[in-house]
Amino acid sequence: MLSARVVAAAAVLAVLVGVLSGTGTARHVLLSLAQAGAVAVLLLAGRREAGVWRWWAAAVAVLSVAPVVGLLTSTWPGPLQGASVVVAAPLVYGALVRWNRFRTYVSDPGDWLNGVSAVLALTSAGLVAQRWFGVLPPTWPTVGVHVWMLTVACLVILLGTAAAVAAIGGLLRDVRMWVLLLTFAGLIVLSAWTRGAGPDDVEGARAVTGWVAACVAVAVASTLPRRTSPVAATSQAPAVGALVVLAVAVTALGTDDHAAGWGASWYAVAAVLGVSVRMVHLVRELAHLAESRRQAVTDELTGTGNRRALLHALDQLVADGRAAALLLLDVDHFKEVNDREGHHAGDDLLRRVVAATRQALPADALLTRIGGDEFAVLLPGRDECQAARVGRAVHAAVVERAEIGVSVGVRSGPAGAVDPDRLLRQADTAMYAAKTGGGGVSVYDSEVDARLRERAGLADEVRRLVRSGHGRMGREVVLHYQPQVDLTTGRVVGVEALVRWQHPTRGLLPPLVFLPLVEELGLMQLLTGHVLRRAATEAAGWSHDGVPLRISVNVSASCLAHPDLLPLVDEVLAHGGLAPGRLVLEVTETTLMADPALALAVTHALTQRGVQLSIDDYGTGYSSLAYLTDLPATELKLDRAFTIRVLSEPRTAEIVEATVALAHRLGLRVVAEGVEDEATRDVLRGLDVDESQGYLHARPLPPADVARWLTTVAQGLVVTAPARGAGTRDR
Repeated sequence: MLSARVVAAAAVLAVLVGVLSGTGTARHVLLSLAQAGAVAVLLLAGRREAGVWRWWAAAVAVLSVAPVVGLLTSTWPGPLQGASVVVAAPLVYGALVRWNRFRTYVSDPGDWLNGVSAVLALTSAGLVAQRWFGVLPPTWPTVGVHVWMLTVACLVILLGTAAAVAAIGGLLRDVRMWVLLLTFAGLIVLSAWTRGAGPDDVEGARAVTGWVAACVAVAVASTLPRRTSPVAATSQAPAVGALVVLAVAVTALGTDDHAAGWGASWYAVAAVLGVSVRMVHLVRELAHLAESRRQAVTDELTGTGNRRALLHALDQLVADGRAAALLLLDVDHFKEVNDREGHHAGDDLLRRVVAATRQALPADALLTRIGGDEFAVLLPGRDECQAARVGRAVHAAVVERAEIGVSVGVRSGPAGAVDPDRLLRQADTAMYAAKTGGGGVSVYDSEVDARLRERAGLADEVRRLVRSGHGRMGREVVLHYQPQVDLTTGRVVGVEALVRWQHPTRGLLPPLVFLPLVEELGLMQLLTGHVLRRAATEAAGWSHDGVPLRISVNVSASCLAHPDLLPLVDEVLAHGGLAPGRLVLEVTETTLMADPALALAVTHALTQRGVQLSIDDYGTGYSSLAYLTDLPATELKLDRAFTIRVLSEPRTAEIVEATVALAHRLGLRVVAEGVEDEATRDVLRGLDVDESQGYLHARPLPPADVARWLTTVAQGLVVTAPARGAGTRDR
């Protein structure tokens, strides 16, 4: 940039010296050097601002032709200069448009046509003015009149375009733009001042010097620092309309046999044609815009409105002060359909849901798709009862025609008080309540909303807790252990690790409060890793009568399917100080049946490492005998639903007895959960159950209390703990 400024300064100096030197060879050489320097400066600045100054360089090179010829011939070639201006005008116009595009990031493909039409219209008006008022000498030939008019028209249009770009592109504070504006204005004055210049040396010198100075001024502008303002919006419609009016008026006024009149008419007709072509382009653009707007508010798959259409309609209702109700629909089990039958089947299902929904909607309802399998129905002027009736009709129609369930949430907003964001959120809350309730229709309930808000807040805390790493989890995620007792010998043989959350403000939270949230958030593998490592470390040294205790840890379906489970177990066995045979991983029947093939592969890999496998909550899930023969399980845990009824229901006792016999034939030990009293323990012992676990023996205990409890049992001071009420099993 320093070299460009040096060349620009030299060009300015050359112009000044050339002017002071009067006429002669020295003046010619200096002005020619200044002209060349101007082109060089613009080329050096060419890369700035998206190549704007390269366009200026080309324009200045064209404009240099006439002054150079004038310097060489010592005359002013007016027609040649006019032709140069006409040729250079598109280049300058392109530079200005490119500058605007660089500043505002928008462009109009019809800009060049607007410029051409404007030049033609102004030229026709100038010719009419020449005919009426005699602006040019009467001795000028007709060609000279036309060239001069074209020159002035081009300069006027370029001045107007530069002014528009300055306003639109935020360049009113840019000194470079003001230099260009003054340059165009000066050239218009110069053209008027030297309009009769011919071979006269004085007039020719003025013209040559003026045009060279203008070229150098443009070059100087390219070296100045830029300073911009925020951009503004504008429209070309008023300018295009003005061109049409001007051209039509000239056509009407300039139609006699005078040569200038005929020329004016032809220029005007050309301008009208140019504007007409531009109007055709505008109509096509409007058609494309209308189609783009339609696509912007339409869901491509279903043909319904999209979220943008819904929000626009809600805003319109708010502006009109009308009441409105909103239904949110979520297709039940849609993911399973997609996974099982493919996306094509899922897309077809959504179309069937839309068709069925439309059959049940009133004429003024707006149906939109706002998510993958989620739809919204806006009902103007409806209260909650009316909306609920529509919701039930939609649910029935979808179940009948689309053969799929749908959960519908209903919420309404009173007239003058519709808040789109709140309406959407509350309808979503109602829809979630419907889905968690097994499907159907649910109207918004503020109490349910409060519970869900609390749940959402707890979910955020759970997310931060689990993702915080072992530091915070080590302080807040704690394990309590419940002993397992051999019913034959009375010896403690193992403990089950049960997770708790020592919440900073809510106190000790049981697993049912937060584990479902951990599962929903996809964080169960991280939590299980922490539990396994901690259990192995805390319980490694526990034993009874010299026999080390087994440590049981629950594993969810997501953990069993997680690729990091086996590496995690390897790490725990390698560094936790726990022998493989002492680690028992408990999985439920539901977990095993979620993906039987994967469950079989993973459980075999675990047992090959020496880890034991326990089937938890047996009797509450599928209870399939087939997986009992295939899975490498070592333990079966009877659910407390059987344990608490074994005394009062003979059929339950028979089921337990048959289950125990089957398990023993398969080589499995049987552990009864939820043993609360001695009578139940005795019956279970009589049914040949191997081990028991429950409040009869001990509540879940913190690690420090487990060690003391084991010492007490070893001294024979405690055989059973007092029951703390039936049904107090705390997992």
